[in-house]
Amino acid sequence: MRIPAAVPRRLSAGILVIAILLLAVVPALAADTGTYEISSYTVTLEPQPDGQVRITVEQIWRVLSGHIPWVTVGLPNSHFIVEDYGSDAAKVSPANSGGFSGVRVDLDRDYQPGEPFGISFTVLQNNLLERLPDEGVWRIDYTPGWYDRATIDSLSVQLNSPVDYQSYSSVNPMPAAVEGNYIHWFRSDIPPGGRFNIVVESTDGSFLTEPAPSTGSSSSTGLFVGIGVLAVVVFFIFWGIQKAKQATRDNQQRRVYIIEKEMAEDADKKKEVEEGCEKYVAKEKLEPDQQGRYYDRRYGDYVTPAIWAAIIASNYQRPEIRPGTGTRPGCVSCACVSCACACACACAGGGAAGCSRKTLHECPACQGLEKLNTRS
Repeated sequence: MRIPAAVPRRLSAGILVIAILLLAVVPALAADTGTYEISSYTVTLEPQPDGQVRITVEQIWRVLSGHIPWVTVGLPNSHFIVEDYGSDAAKVSPANSGGFSGVRVDLDRDYQPGEPFGISFTVLQNNLLERLPDEGVWRIDYTPGWYDRATIDSLSVQLNSPVDYQSYSSVNPMPAAVEGNYIHWFRSDIPPGGRFNIVVESTDGSFLTEPAPSTGSSSSTGLFVGIGVLAVVVFFIFWGIQKAKQATRDNQQRRVYIIEKEMAEDADKKKEVEEGCEKYVAKEKLEPDQQGRYYDRRYGDYVTPAIWAAIIASNYQRPEIRPGTGTRPGCVSCACVSCACACACACAGGGAAGCSRKTLHECPACQGLEKLNTRS
């Protein structure tokens, strides 16, 4: 009989280490530790002669429920360095992973419902100001990090322009005010998930040094080395998983053989297994084919009483965990705000608030389903 491959339940020590290293860069599924609103959100952009843009972010948050020990703020891309931070921020560090570019801001304490806190930080951002020599302009296309689960009462974006406002060939949307070298945009009552984008183009690039900064050959070499290392890691992970899958298939074959042997020698065992399989077939509403065999799409193959007892009963029939009965190992909740990716902590443009890990409990409801397998 054919037994399909299944995800290994145990990995060798070497494969486990590699898997942990790989998972370290993959965002965890998340849920906010509290609800919140942003009372004030101010961003200041300052283009530099080398083409970088200094970005200063100032925010005032208010906790509505739960608690918030840290937050994240989205930035245009991952090419930045943190220059400074203040207010209630105890630490600001890059948090670039899984498509999210931005910073994690650890607060000076864990803030509770009704409490406000403020954060401020400055980064030197690359790859935001674009030089367009064919068109004779330079451009900034910028969207402040947004929040899918929080309203923003007041948003202010201001550009500290290095050239006269009259040199701008395009400004979209039109600014609310121009005061000296500062160009101001304002928005209020931004709903959860709301975004605000500004695009400016200027024909006066006199403040920019030439030539434009290049990545250099050393960066290219580092990129190729990184790709090579990643390819080696992926190869060993793939090889290890295939070996583990083969071991799992062999183990499943052995378990099915043991169950079939016990059913042939023990009438009570045979009756117990067949009745269990019949209940499973009825519950899943499986229909027999012309040969009277039952194909289980979820399992991926035909089901026999021995296969049901040896494999399906343990791998596919664990009940859902209900409140008060426990939780599965490794169940993690952490905060995430701006996502279009099933609330992953890393996503394009938003923030996060807090992190907590649930504890592991014994679940009596699950233990009954283990009996058939412990007997085998």
